[in-house]
Amino acid sequence: MTTTEYKERLKRFQEALQARELDGALIFQAADLYYLSGTAQSCHLFVPATGEPLLLAYRDTTRAQAEAALNQVLPLSSFKEIPGLLAGAGWSGLKRLGLEMDVIPLSLFRRYQELFPDCQWVDISKILRSQRMLKSSIELEALRYAADRHAEVFKYISSVIRPGMTELEIAAEFEGYARRLGHQGTKRFRGQEQGMIPGIVAAGANSALASCFDIPLAGQGLTPLYPLGPSRHRWEAGEPLLIDYAGVYGDYTVDQTRIYLDADVAPVLQKAQEVAMEIAARVAEKARPGVTAGELYDLAVKMASRAGLGEHFMGHGRQVSYIGHGIGLELNEWPVIARGDQTVLATGMAFALEPKFVFPGQGSAGVEDTYVVTENGAVSLTY
Repeated sequence: MTTTEYKERLKRFQEALQARELDGALIFQAADLYYLSGTAQSCHLFVPATGEPLLLAYRDTTRAQAEAALNQVLPLSSFKEIPGLLAGAGWSGLKRLGLEMDVIPLSLFRRYQELFPDCQWVDISKILRSQRMLKSSIELEALRYAADRHAEVFKYISSVIRPGMTELEIAAEFEGYARRLGHQGTKRFRGQEQGMIPGIVAAGANSALASCFDIPLAGQGLTPLYPLGPSRHRWEAGEPLLIDYAGVYGDYTVDQTRIYLDADVAPVLQKAQEVAMEIAARVAEKARPGVTAGELYDLAVKMASRAGLGEHFMGHGRQVSYIGHGIGLELNEWPVIARGDQTVLATGMAFALEPKFVFPGQGSAGVEDTYVVTENGAVSLTY
């Protein structure tokens, strides 16, 4: 990212703060911090509605200064110093401040209230998430880089997997190769801590297992504390094999799923795989500027129902109400391609599209790729 990129992001954010008559915003969440400043160190970023932002670095000030694309970076020894440091930089008498209310812990919010007792607090999470939803040309290039690296990993894993390997062995091959290509080894997921692992490898009936997560399928996992991902189950001939991994190379994330089927797989899974591919193609074609995310969801559900597979689409029993999710610095960004979502698509939005079918006791079928919206429909970055 360039200094110009960060300046443009801050300019747009400050314009949104001005439109809502806010004095400024205090940012603490790592992805938002990085998006606006260039560092994800333990910091509090004050963005005034007008003027220069101030970054208060709680731990490694030297590293924060080296990483941040900001002119003002100061050390923060104690949380209680925040009002004084802001006042020293010319920011006192603040009456309306924004916070990332979707992720802030209650204990932290109460501490802010104690420090600024006369301040009115406003949720600015929607402002930031809406801004981050529209990717710049530099961000799209970063997504393409991640997609190209991830393609190399899927090509590699296709050459080494064989029946008899355990899900865990396949995951080790995938993750080891990905790390050698620069994968971060984790992924950012906005919201409460959920013990997110890098990805899912699941064979046979395991690929149809649900979980506590809001995803259509999760795999068995190794223990009840981590109830998703690979287990020690051996992949046998005739079983579907699902490999679903987020690819985090550099700062940006892509998401991709491939299902491996052989001629002995149940006919209903073969049919479901064909329908999933058709849904992905039709939804991508329709995903143009002006179309709502909810319209894409409705199209996918209608196609699944017409194929006689509606009850298996995006889960079985308790089905999830989305077929895709925005993606970028985090895995779960906006837009969400979900039931009733009125977000209007625009050029430059990026999302993962994952039409999947779940058949308890048998397995799953489906596909997932990461797309970017263009005037002529959504174009897949992953392959």
